[in-house]
Amino acid sequence: EPYTDKSGNLWLPDQYMEEGNTWGVADGMTVDRGDLGITGTDSPKIYETECYSMSAYKFKVPNGQYTVRLHFAETYEGITGEGQRVFSVTINDKVVLEDFDPYKEGGGFEKPVVKEFKDVTITDEKLVIGFISDIQNPEINGIEILSE
Repeated sequence: EPYTDKSGNLWLPDQYMEEGNTWGVADGMTVDRGDLGITGTDSPKIYETECYSMSAYKFKVPNGQYTVRLHFAETYEGITGEGQRVFSVTINDKVVLEDFDPYKEGGGFEKPVVKEFKDVTITDEKLVIGFISDIQNPEINGIEILSE
């Protein structure tokens, strides 16, 4: 369900990229882990849901410059240490995160980490965030796309 954070930003739940949608996940599955008690963020609810096993998110956006923020936290209890979930992320076919490990980057289990990418130039009204699995399935908890 939609969620409004303390800053007034509206977060939308995942949807599949289908005809008529201007954005969505290409494939994958979602899970809601409920109240996890995540600390280190003003918006813990963002990290209570995740999409995993996906290959890409696709967005139709006006041409221009954007900042893209990707939100991650390792919340799957089957991951108990570093190196157990590793994947890479691309933005419009450019690798922006290589061998990314949410557990390691966040400093442990249920620890949020945000990766920000500025000056993302869109010239064909398409923003594609791709995920390449290495160890275990890729996962993500939230995506922000901000016009610069």
